[in-house]
Amino acid sequence: MTTPRKESGRVGSTKSRTGCDTCKIRRVRCGEERPFCLRCTSTGRRCFYRVQPAASVPNLPQLDNYGQSSHPERRAFEYYFHQAGPALSGILDLGFWSGSVLQICRLEPAVWDAVIALSALYERPPVHEARPFSLLKSPAAVRHSYHHDALVWYSRSLAALRQRIESGMADFTVSMIGCILFIAIELLQGNRNAAMTLYQQGAQIMSSGMEAGGQTAPSLLLSTIKPLFQRLGTWVLVIRGVRDDSWIPGLDSMTEQFTSLGEARNVLCGLVAEFKVLNTDVKDHWHEGIDDRLQDSPALILRQNHLLQQLQVWYELLTSLQPIQPSTGDVDGATATLLMTYLSILVETRACLDPSQTTFDQYEAEFIRILGYAPAAIASTCNPDGRQPSFTFEMGIYLPLFITALKCRAPLLRRQALRFLLQAPVVQGLYMCTPTSRLVAILIALEEDSTISLDDVASLEDLLGRPGRIPTARERIDGFMVSSQEDENGDPQPWLNYTLRDLNIDGSIWISQRSVRLPALANTQ
Repeated sequence: MTTPRKESGRVGSTKSRTGCDTCKIRRVRCGEERPFCLRCTSTGRRCFYRVQPAASVPNLPQLDNYGQSSHPERRAFEYYFHQAGPALSGILDLGFWSGSVLQICRLEPAVWDAVIALSALYERPPVHEARPFSLLKSPAAVRHSYHHDALVWYSRSLAALRQRIESGMADFTVSMIGCILFIAIELLQGNRNAAMTLYQQGAQIMSSGMEAGGQTAPSLLLSTIKPLFQRLGTWVLVIRGVRDDSWIPGLDSMTEQFTSLGEARNVLCGLVAEFKVLNTDVKDHWHEGIDDRLQDSPALILRQNHLLQQLQVWYELLTSLQPIQPSTGDVDGATATLLMTYLSILVETRACLDPSQTTFDQYEAEFIRILGYAPAAIASTCNPDGRQPSFTFEMGIYLPLFITALKCRAPLLRRQALRFLLQAPVVQGLYMCTPTSRLVAILIALEEDSTISLDDVASLEDLLGRPGRIPTARERIDGFMVSSQEDENGDPQPWLNYTLRDLNIDGSIWISQRSVRLPALANTQ
């Protein structure tokens, strides 16, 4: 592989080599990557450059592939450089999306093709054109010529990288970056199954590469790509609910202090994964007989207490790194997102061994705190024009708002959680906020009025506009899933299958499983 030129290989390098202000304050050598320095963004620090006259700031990096490309390809790359890359994942990951990816695509045609394919789909995401509930089971249809161009570039990238992998000529880091870009491309089409399959394949490559290379693996792989795949593995685990043979993230060891928000996020994702495994085992626990439950309870309680202790340590380390003011409005967006996730998992962990959903009523203060952090978290992902990006690779505030809307039964609070969810990026990693928010709205309506006819509901606003009430213990939904059946015309019809759970007087568990046909809610966005 050709070694990059020292000067022209840097994104946005200048002759002055003045560096960013943050590196000057830290008195370290700045890599001068634009628009954000990797030394800053890789550690979660904010990166600042002094404003220069527009004529002296280069608009695009020096790229070997750029001058040889067609006009549509150059346009797609420019859009990625100025719009898609900076917006993909927020401040904590700009070092990867606006730094490493741009640097490597300069010399790797397979990565170049993946970048321009991602950019073309990002500008007009197919996932935004699909009916909300259709995305729960199938990807969006590709209808436009610019989408077809993107898929041609995507196929070209896939073929090139696959050929290099099969011939044993693929660079380990390039393979992993290509896999991440491919996953993003599939998610922009609403194809979660393909994205999770790509994750499994990438996890196998990652696992074998780490075993072979160990600590001698490239620094970019160890510092950025490995944690990114660990986080992605957490969200795959959350969706599937069970472990499989793919490379599942292990819990990063809790150190004496966090050195960055990025490190705090990585550890928190490990705690989320640990909770998901515990919660899955608890759900199986409720289907056991009384004797088996009595036998299994001590081990589950021990795991619950251990996780609660780990969450407490995590919070103390975060507050040492980033002092938290009493006012929830006095934190930056990245910290607010972490705190929202922490609080939601804390509540779920405390409540998971209680057979009745009414136990969540005692955590209303925690739900209020989650909602208090939401405005800062939402504002942090906005583009300069004030609009939300169409897609973020990392999951942001989806999970805490989803848990709040589903588990907090105070009518005003859960409706506020849904409204915040609709203000967030529509697609966050493996999660699609628009169809999910409509689904949760229906779950809320069923809890508050089991006799409601969903066919009479014209829009999401109709559901949110109802005053609501606090449901009784046996009206509360514990779990749900969506299935698809053909209607009388042979068209797929989505059905909502949900479970109610409560504790009987004799100690046995009351479980009721129900199904309802989902309506075609009008899109309110």
